[in-house]
Amino acid sequence: MKKIINILLTSMLFLFIFSCVEEDDKIVLNEVSEGNISADKSTLVLNNATPEMEAIKFSYKIPTFDVLVVPQYSIEIALKGTNFNNSQSISTTKDPATLTLTHKIFNERLVALGAKPGEETDIEVRLRTFFNQNANYYSNVLSLKVTPFVDLKNLYLVGDATEAGWNNNNNNPVLFRDPVNVNKFHFRGYFAAGAFKVLEKLGEWHPQWGVNGSVVSVSNPNGSNEPGAFSVPSAGYYSFEIDINLKTFTLTPSTSGNVYTTIGIIGSSTPDGWNSDQDMVTSSFNPHIWKISNISFTVGEAKFRANNDWGTNWGSNTPFSGIATSGGANIPVNEAGNYDVYFNDLDGRYIFVKK
Repeated sequence: MKKIINILLTSMLFLFIFSCVEEDDKIVLNEVSEGNISADKSTLVLNNATPEMEAIKFSYKIPTFDVLVVPQYSIEIALKGTNFNNSQSISTTKDPATLTLTHKIFNERLVALGAKPGEETDIEVRLRTFFNQNANYYSNVLSLKVTPFVDLKNLYLVGDATEAGWNNNNNNPVLFRDPVNVNKFHFRGYFAAGAFKVLEKLGEWHPQWGVNGSVVSVSNPNGSNEPGAFSVPSAGYYSFEIDINLKTFTLTPSTSGNVYTTIGIIGSSTPDGWNSDQDMVTSSFNPHIWKISNISFTVGEAKFRANNDWGTNWGSNTPFSGIATSGGANIPVNEAGNYDVYFNDLDGRYIFVKK
């Protein structure tokens, strides 16, 4: 009998403890002061040339409650008028009560929301304070106008008129992106008589750019709608330009120039800084197109120079791609990482392709 009573008492104790836990879960908090959020700008155009630089800084005041609690915090970003459905959430902290986003990170969040690159987009931002999925406290809603940037494409030549032949992963020559119009690409160099197309990704045939009649066309990722090839009537030097937005191209005869023995890249961003060149390589087919593969860059600057000497050097003030001029400015390297770097000594064009 005593055992039965003990079992009953123990069961009642467990029921009492469980009931207390359940009641504790139902504690309702009262906000003593509400959260508040602000930003250092209300209109912003994101820039793909400065991906790692600060784009915007949010400052906020966290809410306080009538009991001591340890909540979590996040900043929510949503398209205006969506009531924060399918919002992007970024975790943040109580101290410091700020959150800084780079151009790259902010752009990625906006594109994930469905914002269109190059178009001004109305968004809303708020601070969320929460304890679990059912206990949320929100700040004021901040309205911003932000323009996402267009992702930079890289294009490559393929075809029997090029050194790579009809091989889509054979050290294919790169096209040089225009520093002003990111949809326009250039290539000045030697072509054999034959034909070529333009690829977006090495090792993949689609999407590929070509021509139907005189109109530039692109295949679908699944290979449908494949265009014809650009034709090179006879071997020689040509200037090729293509605008993938306007879907236009030109292919005009050009000339060669002085052939350099060596060209290298040097600068604070390179592995040996300003002390020595990182030598680039070229080929007998196209001796004016230079490349260095998988070079590691830190944030800093770089220049191109011939024969390991400052007597002939090229530089410019635009990152990632541009037109270097003799004795020009140091090229800014705004994002650390490994790159394939290409330089054309005929027209000074260069492009840094991040791996």
